[in-house]
Amino acid sequence: MIIQRLGEKQILEIKQEIKKKQIGLNKLHINFRFVKGELYINAMGVEGIPQTEEYYESIEDNLTYVDLAWLTPLSNHLNVNLDASIAVNPDGSFEHNSIDLELHTALPSEVQDNHRILSYVTPLFKKLIPFRAFLTQIEFGWHNYRLSNIRFKLNLDGKKVNTILSNEQTVNTQVLGQWLSSLSQVLDYNQGRYKHLVDLPIINGRISTATFETGLCFRFDGKGKRRWS
Repeated sequence: MIIQRLGEKQILEIKQEIKKKQIGLNKLHINFRFVKGELYINAMGVEGIPQTEEYYESIEDNLTYVDLAWLTPLSNHLNVNLDASIAVNPDGSFEHNSIDLELHTALPSEVQDNHRILSYVTPLFKKLIPFRAFLTQIEFGWHNYRLSNIRFKLNLDGKKVNTILSNEQTVNTQVLGQWLSSLSQVLDYNQGRYKHLVDLPIINGRISTATFETGLCFRFDGKGKRRWS
């Protein structure tokens, strides 16, 4: 079932509040939390700048486009948390073709061994492969000695989302295999670490394990004794 994330009523409320505060928008931050279905909108800009009625109409139209073009389609298709940042032009139009987007999901506590992890993430990988041209990075996060969350970073062209989703596409098994193989390598390499982050670049749709950024996390108690790393 398709659930609309940003409806006409909510868009009108946002427009009226921006108009009331006379905010000249610079950027819009959108945060969607899948489990609770909660949507957070942060309209960032300079307050006390009078605008024309055309400006506020443009804001309303562009918010509608955000919902129809990519917010509702992506959130319903992927079923993960979503954080987006989109620039707003002086005329009230949005930069829909260059959206900073992060998709992130937590792994259930019972998904611990490598085989179950790979099986669990495979459906999500399959859904993301058609968008691989926009993917720039993937982050794997460990907590309590297990892989606990995965975060994808994209520079998304929101104008192309519906076209990609509407086209019946067979899964590129070569790319899927490469992604799963990369994750398997990361899992093997980081066994036994309590809290850890691994950032892998995605180049031309493929996860690169040749060079990646890793972060060791340390915790010390009040006596200066290390508790984990």
